[in-house]
Amino acid sequence: MGIKGLTKLLADNAPKSMKENKFESYFGRKIAIDASMSIYQFLIVVGRSGTKMLTNEAGEVTSHLHGMLLRTIRLLEAGIKPVYVFDGMPPDLKKQELAKRYSKRAEATECLTEAIKAGNKEDIEKFSKRTVKVTKQHNEDCKRLLRLMGMPVVEAPSEAEAQCAALCKAGKASSYLLCAF
Repeated sequence: MGIKGLTKLLADNAPKSMKENKFESYFGRKIAIDASMSIYQFLIVVGRSGTKMLTNEAGEVTSHLHGMLLRTIRLLEAGIKPVYVFDGMPPDLKKQELAKRYSKRAEATECLTEAIKAGNKEDIEKFSKRTVKVTKQHNEDCKRLLRLMGMPVVEAPSEAEAQCAALCKAGKASSYLLCAF
């Protein structure tokens, strides 16, 4: 999920390490994308109204699939070749951070319950976003969709961000995005 404050740290201390490109500048390039960042974004934004998510007729959440489909089509139409990279096993160093996230999500769930009882729409919106978790099923759904679309899917041995960087270093991708357009 990235390092909090990294963008500001880099901007302040190594401004030449960052550059902003126009969407069109990626034409013809193969771009590695951290899939989990996109999936989180889709689950939080796509089809969300209060605590209701975009679902199919069986009630299964489909926001991640809708978002992944539309983003992939947009990238392809722009002449960009996406390579989606999925997280593998988290490193031991991340276990403490994952425990913190779990705790924060549990706290947000309690606050969401209270907000729903109180009918506080602003808090419902705020806390529902904080309860989102990308599940193994979300990842598997997206991998299946992407493979059916003929998109390359890479399953990282550990962190997707590190795998994206490795793909770039090996010349298998031009650049990588931790969060997409």
